Amino acid sequence: MEHRIEVVWTCRRCEVGGQDEQEDGAVDPVCWNCGGPVVVTARPTVRLLAEPEAA
Repeated sequence: MEHRIEVVWTCRRCEVGGQDEQEDGAVDPVCWNCGGPVVVTARPTVRLLAEPEAA
């Protein structure tokens, strides 16, 4: 089973939110609408279920 970290955020300027997969901890997410800075509200770990192997 694999895990990945999601970044949940909101943009104060646009009043929109988003969720991105965090590939690199050094890179901050940006708003998909305006491209500006966002406020990170959560960094949950998401479990990925493995695909069943073909018989």
